[in-house]
Amino acid sequence: MIPYKVLLADDHQDSLEILEIFINNHPQYEVVSTCSNGEELISNTAIFKPDIVITDVKMPILNGIESIRKVLQFQRDLKVIFVSGYNEFAVEAFDIRAVDYIVKPVELSRLYAALEKTQTDNRIQRIGSMKSKKKLPFKFKGAMFFVPFSDIFFIEKAGKKCLIHTKEGTFETYERIGYLSELLDESFFLSHRSNIVNLENIIYIKPQNETFLAYFRNFDKHAHISKLKIKEIELKIKS
Repeated sequence: MIPYKVLLADDHQDSLEILEIFINNHPQYEVVSTCSNGEELISNTAIFKPDIVITDVKMPILNGIESIRKVLQFQRDLKVIFVSGYNEFAVEAFDIRAVDYIVKPVELSRLYAALEKTQTDNRIQRIGSMKSKKKLPFKFKGAMFFVPFSDIFFIEKAGKKCLIHTKEGTFETYERIGYLSELLDESFFLSHRSNIVNLENIIYIKPQNETFLAYFRNFDKHAHISKLKIKEIELKIKS
C-alpha cells in the first residue's frame, strides 16, 4: 500500500522526535516533513501536500489552529489531528473539522487510533483519484510505478506477492490482490481467487479440465477463470 504522507508540527524538538518515531514505525504512514512553527506548517503543507497533519496548538509565530484554518483554504481535504498539553482548545479544534484531539503525553496506541480515523475518507479519495487517472500505483524493487490500465494483461497472486503482467514486462509487488482490485476500474474482473484479468485485452478463452484459461494478444502467459465466473465474464466481454 502507498503510505499516507504525514506532516508534523510542534515547537518542542523532543515531541517531534517521538511522534516521528511512532509514525515511521507504522508501515501505512510516512513522515514527509517536520515543522516548529505555524508559518512552516503552512508553507510545508503547500510544498509536500500531506494527507495528514499532526500539529501542536501552542506554537510560535502562528498557533496550530490559526495555521490549519489557513491551510484548509487551499487543501480542503486535509485530515488534521491536534496534539496539545491542554484540553481547553478541543472545542475550537473540532469546529475546524479536526479528526481527533490528543492530550500529551502521547501514547502509541492512542496515536494509532487517531490515525485510523483518518483512513476511511483518505482511502476513498486516493482510490478515486487513481481510478480517474487510469493508472495502477504499486511499489517494485524500491521504486514507485504507475502503470496505465490499458497496458495490464492480468494480475496474479503468487504466495505473498502479486505479479502484474503488462506490455512492458512482469512486475512484483507485496500489495494485496484485494487492494489492487479496488484501485482498478470496471474493465478489470476478479476471474479467480488469485487472478484479476483485463477484459479489454482478452483475445480468447478456452476450457481446460475443471477451469478456463484466458489468453492475450502478443503475450505468452495465460490467466485462470473459475468455472463459477465464466458466464459472468463472457457477458462482461460481450457488453
